[in-house]
Amino acid sequence: MPLWDGNEYAEVSALQRTLAGQALAGISLVGDERVLDIGCGDGLVTLELAARVPRGSVVGVDASPGMIETASHRPVPAGATARFQVADARDLPFAGDFDLVVSFNALHWVPEQERALRSLAHVLRPGGRAVLQMVCASDRPSVEDVEMEVAARPEWAPAFDGFTAPFVHPAPDEYEALAASAGLAVTGRRTWEVEWDFGSRWDFLRWCTVGSTDWTRRLEPDRVPRFMGDVVAAYEGSAGRPGLFRFSQMRIELVLPEDG
Repeated sequence: MPLWDGNEYAEVSALQRTLAGQALAGISLVGDERVLDIGCGDGLVTLELAARVPRGSVVGVDASPGMIETASHRPVPAGATARFQVADARDLPFAGDFDLVVSFNALHWVPEQERALRSLAHVLRPGGRAVLQMVCASDRPSVEDVEMEVAARPEWAPAFDGFTAPFVHPAPDEYEALAASAGLAVTGRRTWEVEWDFGSRWDFLRWCTVGSTDWTRRLEPDRVPRFMGDVVAAYEGSAGRPGLFRFSQMRIELVLPEDG
């Protein structure tokens, strides 16, 4: 998963928070669940979740130390129990500890989806459930697709020699089989289109830059603005106008069978 700066992410993550808030609203909770949030980012949504399980607890994990540093400095809501730690979604350091696992727009940054799902299954108790939301495959090119295309241009290709895509956008129709291979059963699935207006090309450029460290760390700092400018300019062709972001979301609900 990407190594992002937690403070920069906190400044530009209104979109992610909006989507996560909508996802949280659709999760039924009793209040005593032990919950794991994979790809917790700056921790804001994790702590909102912790407030909803006052008799339970929440652990937020992220592969980025910068994200965990930011999350760990947020105040925990009164009466809630929450903690944060650095962890890789592909190799979670828990075993059968959780009633619920959630992940909001983080797991598409893990190309090894089956490995991540196996790790997820390992941390659930039998009968435990998971709610995952991520960017999925679509007929429309994603920002990440465009970044790969720009990286292959003659001007940029030398810097990206040997570079492989740091993301995956799963095909919704194939996810049930993928989950089954990890010992999980799909209990619900839906997909929908999202349109988000950043208001200006500049604001969209800033958001893209914060989330593009897998690409930009291969470049000299003074070349980053031009590369990201090329990406945003190319993306506008599919979006339709400056500052507009369009993408597909998939929400998958899973359960670890009692005999799993």
